[in-house]
Amino acid sequence: MNSCLAAERYDVTPLPFIPFSNTGGEALNNNGVVAGGIANSDGSVSLAEWSKGVLTDLGLPPGLPSHEFNMPRVFGINDHGAVVGTIHTSAGDLPSRWFMYERGRFTVLPLADPTDLGGAAVSINNRGEVVGYDHTSSNKLVGWLWSNGAYSRLPVSGTSTAALGINSSGTIIGNRRLRFVRRLLTGQLRSTGERGYVLNHGTTQYLAGFVYAINDLGEGAGGSISNGQAMATVFKNGIATVIVSLPSSAVGINSAATVVGSYQPADCKRRHLFSWSANSGAFDLTPDGYHSAEAAAINDRGDILGFGETVSGKSGYFFLTPDPNGGLMPKALITAPPAGARFLS
Repeated sequence: MNSCLAAERYDVTPLPFIPFSNTGGEALNNNGVVAGGIANSDGSVSLAEWSKGVLTDLGLPPGLPSHEFNMPRVFGINDHGAVVGTIHTSAGDLPSRWFMYERGRFTVLPLADPTDLGGAAVSINNRGEVVGYDHTSSNKLVGWLWSNGAYSRLPVSGTSTAALGINSSGTIIGNRRLRFVRRLLTGQLRSTGERGYVLNHGTTQYLAGFVYAINDLGEGAGGSISNGQAMATVFKNGIATVIVSLPSSAVGINSAATVVGSYQPADCKRRHLFSWSANSGAFDLTPDGYHSAEAAAINDRGDILGFGETVSGKSGYFFLTPDPNGGLMPKALITAPPAGARFLS
């Protein structure tokens, strides 16, 4: 480990949100605000925000088709604190509606097409433009942009498409031929059947891999397939660069092009959290006391939102804050099992 990595330490703060498989939180903005779901005594889930150790209950969106829509799932938050996501019933992810919370007010929008089964708002930029997808009656996914009070279907080819991110200049990223809904609803990012795109002011560029995040410079983060295995990849001007040569994928990239994601160490089957930059390379940031960990997002301050399972079997979210005196030190990625090692399940 070089001196640059050794100097980058982190504080680890457990967060009070419901774990990702039960409509938890997965949104972080550049001010260090995290949005997610918290459990109520009646079994419903409320939207909540966490900032500097303070948790604020924001309640449930009104104006839904029925009271059974009581499971909000957060996907995005901008720097003004506007939160977007989806809300569904306890029966599953369909039917669903997408919502936005801004300045103390919820908005639940109708489906892009009245015959659709459900929808989700996945990302919102600082101009208030929202992207996401609708689940059609023919069991397809259709990506859309919500801007100036209206939907626009994205000019992206494919029988199943979705938009997953939009930056401050309006550049949109997403995937087609997707199996990503399992990732959004359960935290499992394993699909090798996705192909990404970048939509820049009407011009669509297709990528040799999948993409999950974009920064304001237009750089994307996701993965590409090599010998049937996904590897974390950065996309810049359409060029793919593999950043972790292990089974891995990237889910976040900030304005400094620091990337976060998860990888599978050579000595076990559990995922570990990694961070990568061009100057320092990749290193492991799995908190001490965790069996497994994955990143959910990184902001421009270098804060990282993650989730994982502790050695005691408890699943949940945690917040990593850069701090020279922090208890978490970066570790080298585990690239080869020790002699005689047995794989863990």
